[in-house]
Amino acid sequence: MKQPATPNAAEETKSEQKQKSKKFPTPSELISHYQKRGLEPAEASIKVIEDLQNALVRVVSSSRNASSKDKLVTDARKIDAINGRLAVVDAKLETKPGYVETFALGLASGATLNGISAVWPHVTRGIGQIWSAVRIGTDPSSTS
Repeated sequence: MKQPATPNAAEETKSEQKQKSKKFPTPSELISHYQKRGLEPAEASIKVIEDLQNALVRVVSSSRNASSKDKLVTDARKIDAINGRLAVVDAKLETKPGYVETFALGLASGATLNGISAVWPHVTRGIGQIWSAVRIGTDPSSTS
């Protein structure tokens, strides 16, 4: 009596089939392939070596291109972030006055303070005179 196949056995046969389908030809198989096409053994060996070198170059160059593309994308993101930060700083600097404007504001405020200090005694004397006139005019004891 046969035992039923276990699920692991089915998985093993599938994995064996995948390994067989992914198996690369051996160098001797490649040489025999080119010999069947009519090449001499030495020419077939050279052709196999050329094919392997070309495949190696393609694999290496594709991995370099993928990594350089990733680097370009990350560099572009970094540049965009820096550009955004610079735009914010530039906007802040444009709203603030420069050295010339600051100096002009200082001169204007100094002149204003000097003017106020020159006028202040006259203003206080005028307010004092108004106050005393109102006080004397409303004081009942000063009426004769």
